[in-house]
Amino acid sequence: MRNILIASAFALAGFAAAAPSQAMPFASADKAPSAFTLTAGGCGAGFHRGPNGGCRPNGGAVVVGHPYAHPYGRHCWWRGGVRVCN
Repeated sequence: MRNILIASAFALAGFAAAAPSQAMPFASADKAPSAFTLTAGGCGAGFHRGPNGGCRPNGGAVVVGHPYAHPYGRHCWWRGGVRVCN
């Protein structure tokens, strides 16, 4: 009985070793994450490549003024050939 148990344990271990396993698949080298973070053209954050290959800033901030409504409307008239508005 003991010999049958040992033989079946070895057979089971052999079948388990021969069966394909998906528990821990190895990652391929081409899909590994890079240790470097690529930036736009190598210029860094806030810069880009210009037409001659140099690094240029991405431009300033766009400042838009708030709309202003005149409290009594806009009144215009002519004074001596010049249009005057308030």
